[in-house]
Formats: sequence, C-alpha cells, structure tokens
Amino acid sequence: MKQTIKKNRNQLLESWFHATINTYPEESARVLGKKSDRFDNPVGAVTRESLEDVLTLVTESFGREGLEKALDPVIRIRAVQAFNPADAVSFVFALKEIGESVIEKADIIKFYRLVDEIALAAFNRYMKCREDIFLLKATESKRRIHHAFERAGLVAELSEGDLLGSKKS
Repeated sequence: MKQTIKKNRNQLLESWFHATINTYPEESARVLGKKSDRFDNPVGAVTRESLEDVLTLVTESFGREGLEKALDPVIRIRAVQAFNPADAVSFVFALKEIGESVIEKADIIKFYRLVDEIALAAFNRYMKCREDIFLLKATESKRRIHHAFERAGLVAELSEGDLLGSKKS
C-alpha cells in the first residue's frame, strides 16, 4: 500500500488539496486554489505543504505525534476560522474516496484505517489549538479586568505569573 501511495502521490495530493479547499466557501476556495505561493496565497500554500507532509509521512514509519506535527499548520489555520470541529477535520476523510481510485481492493481496509489514524491526529491537534485559543482569551480577559481594577486603585500590581494563573510559592 505504501508503494502505491508513493507511486500515486502527486495525483493523491492534487485531489486531496482540491477537496480540502472546497470545504471553504466558493469564493475563498477559488482564491485558495489559484497559487501555492506563500506570499500571494499563504493559506493555500500552507494547506498544500501540510497535506504533502502527511502523504510523505504515511509512506514511512510514523506515529500519531508525527502526523499531528505534519497537520499542525493546516489545523492551526482551521481552528481560528469559522469551522466547527467536525468541519475542521472533515477534509481528512476526503482522502478515503480519493484513495479508492488508486489503492488496490486488498489494501482498502488498511488504507481506511490509515485515514482514520490521520483523522484522529487532526482532531487531537484541533482540540489542542482550540485549548490554546481559549487560554489566550482567558488570559487577555484577566489582564483587562486587572488593568481596570488597577486604574480604579482597587488592586496592587500583579506579576505575569499571577495573570497566567500560576501559584505563588
């Protein structure tokens, strides 16, 4: 199966890239699909590079941690956009249908398991990104409230550690 993926890598990549950008609204998908230049189209370029890294990784020995690292750039972008969790990682499952045209019938179940493993890694990374976003928002809220109280003369100055919620010794 890995040899089949290597042999058909470009076809899989192109189809998967287009399936991924088609999860965006029509106008956005049109822009994202035009160029893969990091400066003209950073989201499209990062998406393509991440998918390419995943396909490279699955032809080698890999673990979920490696998949998460490869998926991180594209998932990080989708985590801050208007995607719900299911839609943010749904692009991974498009690979199942795309792979059916090149993967031999005897290996299709193994391929589906591989795609499921990629999806689990994508979901783990998505949840980590959302957790980081939540913590950033909570910290910013604490800072704003603290500054308002400080201006009102209601509190003494706190350290950065206090704002981040760390315990004093």
